Amino acid sequence: MDSVETVIRNVPISPLRRAFCLLVLFDLIVSVILWLIHTEVKSDGDNTMAAFKKEVVAYTFCSSLFDTVMLSTFRFVTLLLPYALFRSKYPWFVAGTTLVSSVFMLCKVILYKYDKTGNAGLQIIAYIVLISSVVISWVETWLMDLKVLPTEKKEMERLLAARERAAHEHTENSPLLSRLLRPARTEESYYSPVHSDSDDQNQDSDDEARSFHSAATSRSHSRTHSLTSSMSQGTHYKTVITEAQRIAIQLADSDDWNKESGTDETEGIVYSKHTKTYGKIFKLVAVIDIDALSLYNDLVDNAEAIPKWNPTVLEVRTLETVDDNTEITYNIAAEGAAGMVSSRDFVVLRHWEQLDGWYITSSVSVDLPSMPPHPKYVRGEQRPGVIRLKHVDTNKVFMEWLLNSNLKVCRSFCCSLNVSMSTCH
Repeated sequence: MDSVETVIRNVPISPLRRAFCLLVLFDLIVSVILWLIHTEVKSDGDNTMAAFKKEVVAYTFCSSLFDTVMLSTFRFVTLLLPYALFRSKYPWFVAGTTLVSSVFMLCKVILYKYDKTGNAGLQIIAYIVLISSVVISWVETWLMDLKVLPTEKKEMERLLAARERAAHEHTENSPLLSRLLRPARTEESYYSPVHSDSDDQNQDSDDEARSFHSAATSRSHSRTHSLTSSMSQGTHYKTVITEAQRIAIQLADSDDWNKESGTDETEGIVYSKHTKTYGKIFKLVAVIDIDALSLYNDLVDNAEAIPKWNPTVLEVRTLETVDDNTEITYNIAAEGAAGMVSSRDFVVLRHWEQLDGWYITSSVSVDLPSMPPHPKYVRGEQRPGVIRLKHVDTNKVFMEWLLNSNLKVCRSFCCSLNVSMSTCH
């Protein structure tokens, strides 16, 4: 496994750190513009060049504001070198620039000779120049110390933990779905699928005729810690998931999908479309080097093990078992978008079955009185979604995944989330 230093060097610069660098650049640009405006107003249109020479060449601490530009330049160089070029993980640089800026501006405010000619506009601009320099420097400290560094530390810990688990389990990361798939297991690990020659074909005709039929056998033995829904509740949940699966498949089979990213199905292609009911939804289409039944059973059987290999998921827990092919789970997602989206939790009704040559797992959010919203998380909504798998060749499966979630974020932030989701592969 690569060393920690190698891993850190290979990780791209985070969105929050880029935002910090842009803020530092914005600091310099605003300082220059405000100083130019102040000098222009101070010259009163008579001799602008003379006014600029007086500010720069004949500079004095008590009469010129050119030093605010130099102070911004000092912050620009001092902050971008360690945090952009060397990706420093220490807050001392930004703390130092903020301390220097605060002390300097305090002295400036006390000793500066404000305009006494009665030009209110010139005085207001001078106040803005002085105040903005202090405010922006403190915003830079807040962003780096309370947002950038803690978020990057969490992401690095998750990355290193995932790499250690991968090395321990001797797995290889897939370029397409490295956070989704685990190595294929042998068919001996599972019961035989329907229509096989095993003893399962002797099951009662009533079981074969029921509407919720799956290639995987009962998993009730693995749900000893979950509750079982009552008959009335079970009927209601079956109605809900049947309708959700119908809607999800209808959306996946609809036209007018727009390609967001990807070149071919081997790498994975992400499509998107806008709907009146759900807004923007996504569809991932891919061909994966894994047996269809193995992947299907992995999705069905090992949901609760997802946090062990996927650092973006903190917890998956089964709350209620509806029947052998339907259950309600509680999922907690880690922070996203470099910490700009806090953790979300979901109460999800999910169902799996084999239908028309497809292995299908469908899901939709439901309300469960025993699992109310947690004050620590934002309750997200899983709208009708589906994963469909079909065998295409030996150890190859065609996968179609409809992503249809509402993370309950403000509308102004949805654009950045859409960009992230469109490049999820």
